[in-house]
Amino acid sequence: MLQIDLLRLRRSRTLELSASIESGHEIWTGSELKFADPVKVAGSVAATAAGGVVVRGFWKAPMRYDCGRCLRKLRLEVERPLTLVYVPADGREVSDPEIRTLGTRETTLDLTEAIREEVVLEVPRYLVPREREDGRCTECGDPVDAFSREEEELGSGTDPRWSPLRALRTE
Repeated sequence: MLQIDLLRLRRSRTLELSASIESGHEIWTGSELKFADPVKVAGSVAATAAGGVVVRGFWKAPMRYDCGRCLRKLRLEVERPLTLVYVPADGREVSDPEIRTLGTRETTLDLTEAIREEVVLEVPRYLVPREREDGRCTECGDPVDAFSREEEELGSGTDPRWSPLRALRTE
């Protein structure tokens, strides 16, 4: 899937990266993300003089959301740049969390978990679309103030939105 052949990389010094991770793949389990299509990864992989690896490119995740205002189904494509740095693990600790270690005898580098981490940390969990200049939602076109909270009834201390439920009381 997202495995880099390190022996081939050391011979050619750079490789192209183009892969996708299916929306139902097990690495997304527990992330609570709703993908519309596979996550695409593209870029290049380069070997460093010190025996490390640098991956540069981007990832693109087509997402499905429920609008935070009107609850309509929305589709949004989240795209972010990707930079992964791997250094040889010469028995020393790496204090920078952005730098990953690479075993000196490894022949393949699996990028799957690193990509998962990048996507899960960057993709927003919820979507509330922006408001256009005319006061309408950028996704559905409805006036934004139609979804805003109504003011509490003066003096009652109760939100008027609860009144339909109060009418259902039997006591």
